[in-house]
Amino acid sequence: MWRTARKNAFAHKLRLALTALAVVLGVTFMAGTLVLTATVKQSIDGLVTQAVSGYTAVVRAKEPYSTSQFGGGGIGNARPLTPDAVLTDVRAVPGVSAADGVVQGEVSLVNADGKVVSGHGGAPTEAFSYVPDRQLSQFKLRSGHGPESHGQMVIDANTAKTKHITLGQKLTVISNQAPETFTVVGTVGFGSSETIAGATIALFTPADIQQLLGKPGEYQQIDIAAASGTSTATLLANLSAHIPSGYEAITSQQFASDEASTFNSIINTFNKVLLAFAFIALFVGAFLIYNTFNILVGQRTKELALYRALGAGRGQVTGSVVVEALLTGLIGSVLGLGVGVLLAAGLVSLFRSFLDLSSSGLVIHPATIILAVVLGTLITVLSALGPAIRSSRVPPVAAMRDDVVVAESSLRRRAILGIVLSILGIVLLFASISGSGNLPGAGLGAALTFIGVAVLLPFICAPLARIIGSPLRLTGITGHLSQENATRNPRRTATTSAALMIGLAVVGAVATLAASATASFGAVFTNTVKANYVVVSSGGGGANLATSIEPAISKAPDVLATSPVALADFHVGDTDHTLTGIDPTTGPGLLDIHMVSGSTAALGQGEVLVDTQAAKSDHYVIGSKIAMDFASTGIRDYTIGGVYKINGLLGSYLGPLSIVTSNTNQVSYIAVMIRVSSASKSVQAGLSKAVAEFPRASVKTAAQYVAAQKNMIANAVRVVDVLLGFSIVIALFGVINTLVLSVLERTHEIGLLRAVGMLRRQLRRVIRGEAIIVSVLGAVVGLVLGVGFGVALVHAVSSSGIGQVAIPYRTIVAVLILAVLFGIFAAIFPARRAARLDVLRAVSTA
Repeated sequence: MWRTARKNAFAHKLRLALTALAVVLGVTFMAGTLVLTATVKQSIDGLVTQAVSGYTAVVRAKEPYSTSQFGGGGIGNARPLTPDAVLTDVRAVPGVSAADGVVQGEVSLVNADGKVVSGHGGAPTEAFSYVPDRQLSQFKLRSGHGPESHGQMVIDANTAKTKHITLGQKLTVISNQAPETFTVVGTVGFGSSETIAGATIALFTPADIQQLLGKPGEYQQIDIAAASGTSTATLLANLSAHIPSGYEAITSQQFASDEASTFNSIINTFNKVLLAFAFIALFVGAFLIYNTFNILVGQRTKELALYRALGAGRGQVTGSVVVEALLTGLIGSVLGLGVGVLLAAGLVSLFRSFLDLSSSGLVIHPATIILAVVLGTLITVLSALGPAIRSSRVPPVAAMRDDVVVAESSLRRRAILGIVLSILGIVLLFASISGSGNLPGAGLGAALTFIGVAVLLPFICAPLARIIGSPLRLTGITGHLSQENATRNPRRTATTSAALMIGLAVVGAVATLAASATASFGAVFTNTVKANYVVVSSGGGGANLATSIEPAISKAPDVLATSPVALADFHVGDTDHTLTGIDPTTGPGLLDIHMVSGSTAALGQGEVLVDTQAAKSDHYVIGSKIAMDFASTGIRDYTIGGVYKINGLLGSYLGPLSIVTSNTNQVSYIAVMIRVSSASKSVQAGLSKAVAEFPRASVKTAAQYVAAQKNMIANAVRVVDVLLGFSIVIALFGVINTLVLSVLERTHEIGLLRAVGMLRRQLRRVIRGEAIIVSVLGAVVGLVLGVGFGVALVHAVSSSGIGQVAIPYRTIVAVLILAVLFGIFAAIFPARRAARLDVLRAVSTA
């Protein structure tokens, strides 16, 4: 049977290719993601390892809790700072050859023409203290000399080359102090590279950068080189005995591992998101595979019966179909793995074109190969298992008769199974969403629900197909035949539509959630922002505004009041939160805060306000104490001064700006709210002039600010839609595959139609109409299901500020129109194939 199954699989190359394509696309997405992220991780690990190659140990303040440097607080806010006194103590420790403090933060550079000097994507400039000791410094001089006095700076060689900056040129540095001019006195590289991952690097004297960041006498860490003959273990022991409590001494390798883990956590999140879409693609492909093998079993009734008549057992017949599925899955998985590696190679090359990653080759772990091949093959075999079992039920007598078909499964059992799966999936989905946010559980619940609906789809498929196909009857006999073809085999039509249904259901759910989020946050922003203008950063890379911008805005003509808005991450126990800080005097007048109890006047007394959700979950009332654990300063106790209604703009915790500034290493503003005496174009122009020396600062009206926030949500949804497009492409091939097999199944019928006078163009219309019905059917059911899930998700996340349900009618109409075009495109090849069938041979086909 192995030989028979192998020959049967390769004898139908087109069928094999179309079926394997579903596996190829899903595995390509998965393998490409794993190879890409592994390669980027290795490059980052290499960069970090290279950075610590010159020193032996690091002394730094202990981290109060595990956090990321890329949180709301920004780079350098992950732990408390280290004062000069600790550096003095470290230099006196036995076994220390050299020690120097490291300061790191963000600044912006502007050249004499007023243009921003930045790396790729407009990311802010990374600023460091210059370390003269070559052993300790991660940067190597390429030209000139290091900064030796106030007003001197060094930049990376890559920026100097690409931005045409020469030694002696003056650049304006924008920081939390007033803009200041510095002279470029040298260029540096990072090991063998000219910069770090394409970023712009600026080096200053320790005193200058500490002043620029507003933290004189403070360092992020102290890098240490061991004296000759001193082992690492001895050095660490000596350091631990001499440094104050609250500080730790670690090896440079441990420090490199910690730094790499910060980047890797971001990559892992990116990896999980892409893998989720890969599994959706494979899930959709499973329906295609099931449908294909289901039709094949029906077409091979006589062949399978002949095997039984010649003595083959039921297990052997089942095994032959499973072997064919195994070959299909194995071929598709191997091809998908190869294409995924090529895709990853292309993306890595793209990244290297603007990020200075290491030039090492692709990282292909054995686990990636095993997972891609095994998962793709396993999904194919499992998808074909039902049709394979069904094939064993072919009676031997079918080999001698034309009217024997494979027994279909009981409709009653199918109905019970569909109902049970649907209920189980819905219960699991809602339990996961309404609980602690169990995403794997929610995914499993959604998958079970989709399978349950797909199982039940044949019960509603025929009437829906008749309704959808009714307009086609106006075209005459071809439309009538299209409708009949779609309704007479509801199981096949339902299974074909199921793949499209799943893809569009996810699109519908995401679109509904996005539309609701846009409407909800749009309403929140509109109702909350009472300011006439808002200054925000227009730069990329998560850049915020330097705190020195607020005094410049206050001096602009017609400005009556301003309030910066800043964020600070903190923990309460093991839970992370974000505090929004505003000016306690002017902020409440520029932001509409709906108080439930207490007053915004509490902000002026240094107290914190919480929203109703936080008050309910943590049992806060006016006068309650909240122990806010900040990464840079530790636990600080504050008093709850009031409770306000949930507000997506303000978040769950609101406090005076002083709490943010006193508990953050480097403060930056996400926005500055402004009230003027009379809003006009000339006033907006005056504000723009006032912030002209601050790069990326953009002055927007309140309406423009709200529109920009909505656009951010829309852009995120577009990215998701592109990723979901892979599953829809697979569904398209599912429709094509089913129609091709349907044409083969109806060869005799098509021959008779042609024999009684049907023209080729009429036959093409019949196939095209059937494809349209199937596509629209899948789209309608998928969108109804998706919108339902989307509404449920909105209610589940209502505590986060998404409380307004909005149905994306434009998206629904657009998808339905695309479904019609989708069906027309899917029918091109099957229709041409049907029209080219030889009439005499088709009529003689039994």
